[in-house]
Amino acid sequence: MQFDHVNIHARDQEAMRDFFIALLGVRVGWRPGFAFPGYWLYLGERPVIHLQDKLPSSGESGAGWVDHLAFVTDEDPEMKRAQLRALGMVFAETRLPDTDIAQFFVQGPEGIKVELQCRRLPAAPR
Repeated sequence: MQFDHVNIHARDQEAMRDFFIALLGVRVGWRPGFAFPGYWLYLGERPVIHLQDKLPSSGESGAGWVDHLAFVTDEDPEMKRAQLRALGMVFAETRLPDTDIAQFFVQGPEGIKVELQCRRLPAAPR
């Protein structure tokens, strides 16, 4: 397992984007076709900072500016789902648009949210 990205909610995405570009030398890159605005900031070939709106009226569940931490794993999504259920973890499952990645958002103590990404394995040939 390895760290993948941090998701940050910002009231002024452009100011936050420009800050990280100037400070860290990241660049704006490809982002899936989400239904909400945002930026993915790349360090080398990896999008390590994900920005999206922080709207006071949105009722967001994220605690503070950092919404979640994400890790990528080589585990099969079905196995990860079964493991999370066996552990009694509270989670939501979704699919990253325009990709083959299953996402599991796991709620932890004090409102921390962790995203686990698993690539969907292609179906076995018949």
